[in-house]
Amino acid sequence: MPQASTLSEPKTGVVPPVRTSSVPTDTNDTLPKTGSSFERVDVSHFRSVDILDYPVSFYIQVIACRRSGKSFTVNWMLQQYQKSDKAFDAIFLFSPTDAGFEGIPKKFRYKTLDPIESIMNQQREIKKHNLKAKKAEDRVKSRVLLVIDDCASGDAMKSCKQLEELALNGRHLGNDGVDGNGLSVFVLSQSVTKCSRATRLNCDVWLTNSIASARERELLLDETFFLSTERGAKRHARNLFESLATSKDFRFLSIELFRQNKKSHEDYIKLVDATEEKDYQLFGTPSDDESSDDEYEPSNLVPRTMSGGRTFCNNRPQYLPY
Repeated sequence: MPQASTLSEPKTGVVPPVRTSSVPTDTNDTLPKTGSSFERVDVSHFRSVDILDYPVSFYIQVIACRRSGKSFTVNWMLQQYQKSDKAFDAIFLFSPTDAGFEGIPKKFRYKTLDPIESIMNQQREIKKHNLKAKKAEDRVKSRVLLVIDDCASGDAMKSCKQLEELALNGRHLGNDGVDGNGLSVFVLSQSVTKCSRATRLNCDVWLTNSIASARERELLLDETFFLSTERGAKRHARNLFESLATSKDFRFLSIELFRQNKKSHEDYIKLVDATEEKDYQLFGTPSDDESSDDEYEPSNLVPRTMSGGRTFCNNRPQYLPY
């Protein structure tokens, strides 16, 4: 007598029917479409950036692959600033390779991030003085920029507590009664994940173009580009990002997160097309661009005036180094 079959037993020899659906298989808006082509979007209505409209004491992260124009674009921005009424009084370069940015004098270039704390302390002293000064003419002008380039080896940037402090509270080093005073930062890196999550979520502007890594591209889009959770909105944002990033060679996007009321991408995303200009010394005196044998000695990493003297002289800050 044959036994009754159970639901748990396989139906040997029976091929289950193939179920079809009218819904496209590519409906998952949560995963990157690695290797797939994108649908080009019209981006002709996007406007060019106005970098002089960036906030005082900004924190900007520049993320793009090697040889994509990061240093070229930032150097062009520095030149525009130094020609304007928002010029920086001092610009420091932190780079292990000490390459590029020829307009930054040699005595303001460092191979480690160690001097950042001293620069921040000096700015605090200037702010303290300015808040106590009763007369405007007694206040000190101090608008400072840090350019951090090629420091992503290991966890140097992630472990630098000063960078997180500047991202979270750097704007508070200004607001001292002198228009434009403060500490601003450019951080250049090839990798999104080399920047800590705290700095990523608190930066004012992302400068980026086409990113090779699908994982990193998706992370950047998730933190900056997705405005809506509606079905298809993420796919449109991905198409828009790729269309903007590939619309012109060496073009960067200025993703301006400091903007309020971001209802559409056009409200906070601008185009950056740097042009080549001849290098010139961006600030300081000719002696600031002279090489020094002890340029990177530890004694030169701390301002002399932090040992008890004044941080400034004749209403002008005495920046590192001396």
